[in-house]
Amino acid sequence: MVYKVFFFIFCFSLLCFSSIAQNSMPQKFFEFGFNTNSYKGDLSHSYSQWANGINIGILNNKNKRINGHFGLLIGKAVAQNPNYFYDNGANPQPTPNNFASIFMIALNYDIHLNLYKKKNLIVYLYQGIGAIRFASYDTEHKLLINQLNTRAQNESYTNTSFVLPNGIGALYVTKPGIGFGFQAGWLNSTTDYLDNVSQWGDRKKKDNILTYRLNFYIPITKARTDY
Repeated sequence: MVYKVFFFIFCFSLLCFSSIAQNSMPQKFFEFGFNTNSYKGDLSHSYSQWANGINIGILNNKNKRINGHFGLLIGKAVAQNPNYFYDNGANPQPTPNNFASIFMIALNYDIHLNLYKKKNLIVYLYQGIGAIRFASYDTEHKLLINQLNTRAQNESYTNTSFVLPNGIGALYVTKPGIGFGFQAGWLNSTTDYLDNVSQWGDRKKKDNILTYRLNFYIPITKARTDY
């Protein structure tokens, strides 16, 4: 529901500012915004629960087709399935957690491939590489990584991982050079432990996070007019 609100605000803002647009864009922006995130993994096979966060970044906008972007995301996600259990015939029966509140910090560099860049509007695809550090908590806000009874014997993991974020986005620049945009994509983690469940899980793929972002852009260099 939250991501729908983000998308509505973005579309409404486009209409409000279209009358004061200029035919130029700054070459570099400071970016800040809000995100809403949904987890997919052993405790949920679909993106169905949402939690929020913030993000900042630096966007280079010098080139017409390909530009770079540094980004930092700080946010949460929720993994929950009250009916989840795992039965491998062992006695005693495995006791995996059925809830995890995931706090994450992700830092990445990505390339923006502009599908459209003209006047004040950019539509782009992005692909990046970075790292994520996460901490998963139970309902009492205790770290699950320290609760050995929630995993198989001798099963351990590290709370850092690579991410390969990708997705699509749009950026609109208003007359003062201030921009705003919307982004939708995946973090594409390389870990199966965002939810603290792996060997006692029923899904063999890595955990993933779907994220929607509403961004605002402050120019930090002058505009170009040769697009």
